[in-house]
Amino acid sequence: MTSPVDALAAFGVGGDAPSGNVATMHQRLGPALVDHRGRIELAAYAVLVDTVGGGPFVVATGPDRGVVQARLAFATAGDPIEAEGLLTAEATLRDDGGQFGLTTVEVTDPAGRLRGSVLVRNARTGRVFDPDLLARGRSSHGADAGRAIPDTLGSPSDVPPRIDPALTGAQVVEAVAAGRLAAGPLAELLSLSITPGDAARGAGPGVVCTPAPWMANPLGTMHGGVIAAVVAHGCSLAGQAHTAPGQTHTITDFAVDFFRSPPLDAGDLLVTTRPERIGRRLGAVAATFTQADGTLLASATANVRFG
Repeated sequence: MTSPVDALAAFGVGGDAPSGNVATMHQRLGPALVDHRGRIELAAYAVLVDTVGGGPFVVATGPDRGVVQARLAFATAGDPIEAEGLLTAEATLRDDGGQFGLTTVEVTDPAGRLRGSVLVRNARTGRVFDPDLLARGRSSHGADAGRAIPDTLGSPSDVPPRIDPALTGAQVVEAVAAGRLAAGPLAELLSLSITPGDAARGAGPGVVCTPAPWMANPLGTMHGGVIAAVVAHGCSLAGQAHTAPGQTHTITDFAVDFFRSPPLDAGDLLVTTRPERIGRRLGAVAATFTQADGTLLASATANVRFG
């Protein structure tokens, strides 16, 4: 698989530069972004939300100042998103409070239906943008003005085979971890390997991410949207681990707090999950994202709907 140029190219994201306190970007969905079930989950459009959510605040801050996301809080419609089509995300800067700023993002599908609402907490940083990345065409707000959106993203042959409905979720996760079931194009794109966890000890499935150069943000560390995607994918697997045979699951709410963006040479990065509460229809899971030495990079919570 050819390595993408950057995170936006990897996820089929494009759009114009922000105008005032508003920014609009689009994302081409496709088979390249589905998970092990062949589904588009929240992790597939985290880069879109993170990028557009920071755009208006960067404009307010100035193009030579570093900006990162401190927190993303998603609330989704809860219904599956079609694996093909164009998502639109519009961000509006609601408050430029100086060191921090609040942006709201609405994500809509091709029919104009609201599929997600996100609160983005932006934070100024003392760091400046990497001039080498900017010189290679990466604008300071993470998207090139006029960047083209691809017509397709992956092919139908990328979609994993249907999972045997007789399997429990725990069996599905164990089979994915062992390589007997395909982890899916999204996991391959994010360079993820899966561990099944230890239910007896209250530990959910884990994810190991091996960073790649395309995952860089304009500051030269890991893109916040990629971090959110990796952690959200881990949370989805944690929900999968508790499904009954033939049962579906969907992440309906997801909140991630960013503490540190790792350099891309930091080595393998780890997501650990744990169930907070699992019911028949609803569940809650938590996750942490760390370096191999235990340095905490991000933490998250997610609500799961079982169907």
